Formats: sequence, structure tokens, C-alpha cells
Amino acid sequence: MRNTAQIRVLVPVAILKGQVIPDQVVRLLSRSAVVLLGYHEIPEQTAPEQAREQFEAKAREELQELVDAFESRGTTVETRLVFTHDESQTIERIATEAGCDAVLLSNPAPTIDRIIVPIKEKINLESIAQVVAGVSREQEVEITLFHAVDDESDVPDGELLLSEVSDELTVLGIRSDQLSRVVAVAENPLQALIEASHDHDVVVMGEEEPTIRGRLFGETSDRVAEQTVGPVLVVRRPLDPAEDGDETDE
Repeated sequence: MRNTAQIRVLVPVAILKGQVIPDQVVRLLSRSAVVLLGYHEIPEQTAPEQAREQFEAKAREELQELVDAFESRGTTVETRLVFTHDESQTIERIATEAGCDAVLLSNPAPTIDRIIVPIKEKINLESIAQVVAGVSREQEVEITLFHAVDDESDVPDGELLLSEVSDELTVLGIRSDQLSRVVAVAENPLQALIEASHDHDVVVMGEEEPTIRGRLFGETSDRVAEQTVGPVLVVRRPLDPAEDGDETDE
């Protein structure tokens, strides 16, 4: 993981479908290096070259509007435009090729004042802290570090885990008065996180082991994105070469 000033975030956009990036998300990512991926999923029988010839001009026009929004905030932006048969494989490939630290799962964001950061275990903690600091530093946001346990006896360990992350964030430039810690006792940790996220505007969470070979996002982050109202920023884990699979030519 690089210095927090160099956090790279992949922002996938379903181009030609009217998807927009909320202004508040643009603001949140203004200190990051953004890789803006405009993609258009095409039928299996359609060649990517044919789709590009038909739609490229309009797609680039829409992509440039998004670039302008980020650049108006002083953000460094790179772009990719892909006509693909497989959205998930394209996002995975571009995130890897561009060396992105996190991937945005976009949802509406009327305001971004509170960020929740679920910490499951001592995996990828440094990367999560780097991304949280990278998007939060110089922003007036509150950050809740969240951990769920299924037994009261595990609460002290959870508090210790969150304390370690909190200490790392202060070293990275986050003020202590921006940070709070919550250890919840719940039979269903995922549901506890989803309920807690309802009082927050953005979720920043680590990527888990995929449940299907070659998937970029773990099952938990997908479900959180589906059941929360705000954006989810997924911090990527190191990829195991054995997980790489063939993908559709684009």
C-alpha cells in the first residue's frame, strides 16, 4: 500500500445508462487519484469492436462530463472506456491493471458527514486504515470503527482490535475527535453492520475472500451495498495469482 496521498480509487460507471456520481462522492474522493471506468455491457453476440464503432463518441462525451466534475475539485483522473460482455471481470481486470487500492460501489449520497468502517479481523488492517485516512483527511467527517461479536466474552478483544485501528488512523493524520468505536454483540454480525450503516453516509470496508473464483468483491460487500442507502468503498486485498481466470475479450 502506498502513502495515503496516493490512494487510487476505481470508480466504475455504467456509461450510456445515465449513471451519475453524486457530488458528495466527488468531494470525498477529491484527495484521491481516481481511475474512472466507463463500461457498457453488450450482448454476447455483439463484438466489442462493433459496439465501440457504434457508441464510442457518445460514451466518451458522457465520460468527459464525469471527468470534468472530478477535475473541478482538483482531482487527478485517469479514464478507461470498455465495451464488455462481463461487467464483473472488467472491473476486476481494470482495478488490477491500474493498481487501485479501493473500488467504489456507488449509491446515492445526499450528504457525507459520517463514515462507518467495519473491522472484521486482523486482515488487511493497514490497507483499510490507509484508504480511510486517504479519503477522510482534510474532510470534516466523523468516522465510526465498527466490530461485531456474537458473545459478550469477545467484547474486550473487539475493543482492542478497534483501538489498534484507531491508533493507526491518528498516526495517518486523522484527528482523535473524528473517531469513535463501537463493538456490537449480535447473533448476525452482517445484519448488525447493515443496521448500523443506516446512521452513516458511507461504508469503507475490506474485501473478503471471494465466494466464486475470480470475483472481485466478497459476498459481504455486495450485500452491504445492496442493503444500504449510501456508497460502499471496498478496500482491495492482495490477489492470489491462482484466482486469476480467463475473461471475455473486450
